[in-house]
Amino acid sequence: MSPPVGITLVGPRAAGKTTLGRALATALGLQFVDTDAELGVRAGMSAGDFLRSAGEPAFRQLEEQVVLAALAAADGRVIALGGGALGTATVRAELARPRLWTVFLHAPLAVLVDRQRVDGRRPGLTGLPLADEVATLWASRLPAWREVADCEIDTGHRDVAASVAWLIHRWQHRRTGV
Repeated sequence: MSPPVGITLVGPRAAGKTTLGRALATALGLQFVDTDAELGVRAGMSAGDFLRSAGEPAFRQLEEQVVLAALAAADGRVIALGGGALGTATVRAELARPRLWTVFLHAPLAVLVDRQRVDGRRPGLTGLPLADEVATLWASRLPAWREVADCEIDTGHRDVAASVAWLIHRWQHRRTGV
């Protein structure tokens, strides 16, 4: 089996996919792609605004198109996927391809809630209070994240530099077997 040539980051909102993805791409000399940002470009507004204005079904349909396009061009890239991007079997099947190395980023639920409270830009998806929404989405999406992951990293107790160093070590081992 040939080594993977692209890195994908999956996990819940506020796990650090964008922050860590940018830093990892820079450290490895790869291009960084944030599918939420790409979705915003296609929609002509931020991903959050599109979700609020178009509704979740339209958002998920466009998200799938954006994610599949990004995965088709994954070589030499670090790609951060939105928290709900694994909702379709088509996306999960693409992530299972050996040319991709998929990392599941996560943090304790309390950390995810705190990060989302501080950020304040992400629209609710369930109508539940934030802590309940985070727990509900975690429970429903966890099997998909784990299904596609080649490795996992808890970003709740590591800073970005330590996380990047750990991931580079794992990436190099995956690519070379050493």
